[in-house]
Amino acid sequence: MACPGTARANCFGLFRYQQSVTVPPMTTDPPDSRAKAAAWFRELRDLLCAEFEAIEDELTGTFSDFPAGRFERKNWHHPAEPGMDVGGGEISVMRGRAFEKVGVNFSEVRGKFSEEFRGQIKGTEDDPSFWACGISLVSHMQSTLVPAAHMNTRHIVTT
Repeated sequence: MACPGTARANCFGLFRYQQSVTVPPMTTDPPDSRAKAAAWFRELRDLLCAEFEAIEDELTGTFSDFPAGRFERKNWHHPAEPGMDVGGGEISVMRGRAFEKVGVNFSEVRGKFSEEFRGQIKGTEDDPSFWACGISLVSHMQSTLVPAAHMNTRHIVTT
């Protein structure tokens, strides 16, 4: 999906913020909040992948005689104890003419924080359980004159 009338780098305001934002903890976890968060992150992943592919299609000049890259997707599951489902995600990787390699990965996992870590996370004092969902983006351009980009964003729910 393209963003008519806007610059690609600021499409949907995706790249506007440069610092980490911490939201105050919610007192409840609405029943559909996890499904909504997962759907939002999948949509964000799809928008980012579409924009990276559009950049590949529009490239002119150096490397433009090579075929435009396309994302390949592969599901993964987090290893767990037998009978447990701790989640997984989907890896989206593209190698192309503008991008040497770009990955936009979605994950949705659940589990328990370690003893050492749970004291640092609000909501885990009595129960170390968590659910987390998000995306990770890493892009490396063909040109060494263009810096790499790396971004992670997560939604974490504790009890």
